[in-house]
Amino acid sequence: MTSTQPTKFVYAVVGSDRFLRTLALEELLSKLSGDSGTFDPTHVDGESAELADVLDEVRTGSLLGDLRMVVVENADAFFTALRAKTRRKQNAALERYCTEPSSTGVLVFSCQSLAATMRIYKIIKKQGVVLKVDVPSKQAMGAWVVQRSTQVYDKRLSGAAASALRQRIGDVPGLLDAELAKLATYVGNRPEITPKDIGALTGSHREEMVFGVLDAILSGETGKALSLWEQVLATDRSANSPKSVGGLAFALRKWLQARRLVDGGRSVSAALQDVWIPDGHRHLSRISTISLEVMQRDLLTAELSTRSGLSDVRTAIEKWIVTCGATRAVRAAG
Repeated sequence: MTSTQPTKFVYAVVGSDRFLRTLALEELLSKLSGDSGTFDPTHVDGESAELADVLDEVRTGSLLGDLRMVVVENADAFFTALRAKTRRKQNAALERYCTEPSSTGVLVFSCQSLAATMRIYKIIKKQGVVLKVDVPSKQAMGAWVVQRSTQVYDKRLSGAAASALRQRIGDVPGLLDAELAKLATYVGNRPEITPKDIGALTGSHREEMVFGVLDAILSGETGKALSLWEQVLATDRSANSPKSVGGLAFALRKWLQARRLVDGGRSVSAALQDVWIPDGHRHLSRISTISLEVMQRDLLTAELSTRSGLSDVRTAIEKWIVTCGATRAVRAAG
């Protein structure tokens, strides 16, 4: 079967939460794919993308006859760059394209915000579609979590269980969804996720110790980090399995998310509140995104070594802690 021909060829998906924007993009892709299911989008980074390359890509028809789809991620930066005085001609070229988009492909902009007063907003709204993706309010977040658990993971979740999960994780949709995925696996064939399950898998004491390990590493206190890791191993019977690395990976992802929010213009306090990291002020303003990405890469290497049998969890994580601590110490000395 062939893809359903859309009536619109330019879209803007706008929302402050990246996870929810991704869900909206996936839903849009599904609708545009129709019955074929073969629609494969090309993603480009708006911070480095060149307009000519983006337009060439979307104008180039597929050899199979299917529509092309080009998604400009971080489109905020893309629009900002084109509005510079030296690139006004390119900005005008983009506006002309969006006024009369090619029927060979679909161009989608994914951005955190797009003011209704901007000319590009008005053009896209008139010629295409502006999809606004709102984060559920505090009052609506509980219902969102319950619905997500039921529709995506086929697990019942009571209001009390949803509240318990939010207290442990915070109201960050992507993190809540990741925790639901882990909980669904944890409960297995049981049809419901209970508050007891949430307490067992996302226990606050263990989470505090895991965050304590990262806090000690970022402080250059390798000995303290090793000691805290020993406590994690001693207090969690599952901690000496490869799955235990997931706790560290989860905490590290939250640090990365917060750092990227700061890179995008959020204040340190606001980023920490958005991602719900306890006591992170003294580190978040100093550690770079690339440092956290290196730590994440090395942690993945450690995890792979445990899964392949090349190392046990205790040894692999101890080596990771020592390596990270040494790296932090060298940078501090430099």
